[in-house]
Amino acid sequence: MSIESPPEGEVSPRADLVSALLWMAFGGAVAIGSWRMDRLENLHINKYEAPGLVPGLLGAAVLLLGLMLALRAVKRGALRPLAASKPRESTVRIGLVFAAMLAYSLLLVGHGLPFWLVTGAFVTLFIFFFDRERQTVLGRSTARQALLALACGVIASAVISLSFQEVFYVRLP
Repeated sequence: MSIESPPEGEVSPRADLVSALLWMAFGGAVAIGSWRMDRLENLHINKYEAPGLVPGLLGAAVLLLGLMLALRAVKRGALRPLAASKPRESTVRIGLVFAAMLAYSLLLVGHGLPFWLVTGAFVTLFIFFFDRERQTVLGRSTARQALLALACGVIASAVISLSFQEVFYVRLP
């Protein structure tokens, strides 16, 4: 037995289930990573001001929302057999986004290169490649797209690095 594909623009329950599982894995990883962070007890920091508290709560929230999405997808028939079809462009794009984020977090950060450099390069390349279509529609040249992406990458890297080091007292890799 197979079910029909959802109407154009509507996400299939199966795609929701896959997305939910990815969000649950991401939220769980963030929550676990936050739990393992230095709590700065040697600086006598209040336990409610520990650097990992907010990311841990956000990771737990993403995990919970992923679980809710998974339950909804199962109710909508995500586990029923599906007619063979080629993946939608949006599904492939989401997969590429997750692959890029995993490569950044698992392969690039903490492996010898400075955090600010890796983050700046990642943000620049991410914006350049994933925003190209919109930039082309706006009539921007490839050189201008690259400069805008580079500006965003440099600014994001500086703000993220300085915020974590100077405001939250988090040692970056």
